[in-house]
Amino acid sequence: MASPLSKWADGPLELIETPSFTKRIDDHPAHYIANEMAFAHNAMLRGLNAIYLQAPYIPKADVSDFLFFVASWAGWVQHHHILEETRMFPGFERIPGIKAGQLSHNIEQHQLFSTGLDDLKKYATNSTEADYDGGRLRELISSFSTYMREHLADEIDTLWGLECCEKGQEENLLKVYKDCEAEAGKQDKTVVPPMVLGLCDKTFQGGNSWPAMPIGSEYIVHYLLGRKHRGAWRFLPSDTFRRPRPLPFLGDES
Repeated sequence: MASPLSKWADGPLELIETPSFTKRIDDHPAHYIANEMAFAHNAMLRGLNAIYLQAPYIPKADVSDFLFFVASWAGWVQHHHILEETRMFPGFERIPGIKAGQLSHNIEQHQLFSTGLDDLKKYATNSTEADYDGGRLRELISSFSTYMREHLADEIDTLWGLECCEKGQEENLLKVYKDCEAEAGKQDKTVVPPMVLGLCDKTFQGGNSWPAMPIGSEYIVHYLLGRKHRGAWRFLPSDTFRRPRPLPFLGDES
């Protein structure tokens, strides 16, 4: 388990083993990209697990903040996959040695859960305190979560396989990834950074420092950027400093 907590966001959807924990990592950009993506995907899974576990037990007074968290999480995941489909994957497939369509299976997998993810976001956006139903939220998650988890795991192997690019093209591979990373960084600074840091676990599989940030950045996120929506970040499985903490609303499941 990622932490000594008895009930935490490393389930019910199982987290993904990162390549750096299970394989020999060399300096090939494809291995770096696969490793970084595994950390990002685990953050997504922790978010969905935290939502699922707490959904039935949210007090009426906290519903608005919780739904903001749900909508923010869904929007972040949607943005991630749109960026992959429109920029990252096409960019990879233009690199010599990587075949056209080599990542098409991963795009096809997106279609298996995109509708369910969209339904979850719509529910979180349109529901009110009066009509909120935690059981219904769980049903929406169950409709797509298995497909999403399978995709998030499969994509790591696909990215690792990009080591097939022609010799001398490694830097171009890394450039595509870094350009997309920069684009992702343009998302709302008062939402994405505080949420993502709270979906990380610095103790996972022996310890890690993902995402890499300049010294002191967590303090800026915690005390400045995260203040606007701090009520929503109560439901996150870790604090801004990526330290696991108990989920606040578990009802009888605790």
